[in-house]
Amino acid sequence: MSWFDNMMDKLEDVLEAGDPDRLWTDLLGASHDVYVAEEALREAEEKLAAARERALEGDLAPALKKEMRRGRHTLSVLDLLREVGGDHPDLVLALLPELYDCCLGVNKTSIWGREILRVLGRTTDLHDALAPLVTGTLNDGDELSDVFAMNGLGMLLDDIGDTRLLARWREAVRTSPDADVRDLADDDEPDEETPEEAPGGTAGEQPPGGARPRG
Repeated sequence: MSWFDNMMDKLEDVLEAGDPDRLWTDLLGASHDVYVAEEALREAEEKLAAARERALEGDLAPALKKEMRRGRHTLSVLDLLREVGGDHPDLVLALLPELYDCCLGVNKTSIWGREILRVLGRTTDLHDALAPLVTGTLNDGDELSDVFAMNGLGMLLDDIGDTRLLARWREAVRTSPDADVRDLADDDEPDEETPEEAPGGTAGEQPPGGARPRG
């Protein structure tokens, strides 16, 4: 192509860019593309809702357990439980060991796992179900030396408000060979404050409180 042809092509592009009819046509085309995309998204969401409903009508726990144990689609499983776990506590309880393992960390998987169990803990006492899992973790030397695992466990027990297991966690981390793990127990201690003078000249009772384990 000659330089003259190149120049004419560029001139044509400039003229078309300023053509109101061309601009309006482009706008209509873009608007139609958005409409098509929104319709496709709506249909996809309807299919997803229908598939989710069919899945929850059956026994979904074995399939989800298998996926989580394989480490496949774990975030997809957790995302489902975040959405439906409040209405399906039995499903969450069936996956408790796998969810507990997810909680031993500070990454996205761990955060979602603790969120799911925190919601379940509002209506269900998890102490008896969690106690053997927590005991196994605290008796595992490798886990007890893993600051991320111990941090995640401390946050889980704090989230669900299990003071008995939290006390056992605090006692165990103090014996850890890892200094960073031992620091978690110090971080979790109640803040020391000077008692305020109560009416009559006696020190008033201080409310319990403490720093949340580092996240």
